[in-house]
Amino acid sequence: MPTPLPKVNSPEVQRITNEDSDNLSAYNICLDYEEELAASKDKLRYVRILGFLLLHAPNRGVRSEVTKCILSRKQSSDLTDVGAFFERTVILPFKKYRGRTPKPSEPPSRPSFEVVKAEVKVDITQASKNHKDAKDHALIRDDWKCVVTGIIDCRAPERIIAQLDPTTVGVYTQCAHIIPEATYFGVEPKSKENTKLDYSASILAVLKRFGYDINKLNGENVHSLTNVISVESNVHEAFDRLMLYFEATAIKWFGLKPHPSVCKFVKFSTPDPENLPVPACELLALHATCCKVAHLSGAAEYIDEIYRDADKLDVLSADGTSGDVLNYVLLSLLKPRDPIPRLYEPASLMI
Repeated sequence: MPTPLPKVNSPEVQRITNEDSDNLSAYNICLDYEEELAASKDKLRYVRILGFLLLHAPNRGVRSEVTKCILSRKQSSDLTDVGAFFERTVILPFKKYRGRTPKPSEPPSRPSFEVVKAEVKVDITQASKNHKDAKDHALIRDDWKCVVTGIIDCRAPERIIAQLDPTTVGVYTQCAHIIPEATYFGVEPKSKENTKLDYSASILAVLKRFGYDINKLNGENVHSLTNVISVESNVHEAFDRLMLYFEATAIKWFGLKPHPSVCKFVKFSTPDPENLPVPACELLALHATCCKVAHLSGAAEYIDEIYRDADKLDVLSADGTSGDVLNYVLLSLLKPRDPIPRLYEPASLMI
């Protein structure tokens, strides 16, 4: 359920205020517009995305970028455009829905962002959909277990299985990517008609502006062990749907517990730090941010509703009430050469 932004005297707001007084100025703008836009569900959601991004940013650099974006806005329409942009380029790419790869419209931008995006388009490399090596190596690093439940993988070596109690239950783990591997699919050919390339470049340009080294994940590197974990299938689904996340060493989730054996804490370790590195804490922190912002703002619920409605929608309503569903789903199901429908006509976005 969507949650109102905390008041300025809350511990969360005081924490970001102590970090930088500009954060409080930006947050107060979000609070003001939250009250002003209360009658509009979409605009309210966009403003809350910005507010909760300030509170739950994975690091000071990301929070600083979000603060600058908010302080550069003059009108509520500009601010909601920024929130909508982050929903489509930060939250949506991380949130799975039946394996669909979202391809939203071209993002609003100022020239500096377009420069970054153009550079990314040139450098971005297609990733292989075969990540067997990553899966195998992650299992070795993770001691042949699901890192969230601690349950042994059924494919563990016989020498390990022989030491277990005969009644031990095993699972077949899967390889979960922190930064979604689909970001690097469909980026060839490098042409203006390739909307998937354009969308992926927008996502990566935002991450680059947030301070992430996107080259470490380019092409085959998206299957790097720093970007993958071994998890049981239900846990994998919860992780990809932004229902489960890691906060420091704690395992947390929204809604129902995804598996009865979920541990309270996880400690990532490796027998070989050089060749089998542990998952990158900065990537796990970014995933956790997406989870929290998506659920607290209502974005997660909204995206799920859109796709559920799309599944039920056989004929579009004559009165146009199904237009939002149509727009969102068209963006998600675009083929690489389809024209790009626009969800909104944004003002210049300063990120």
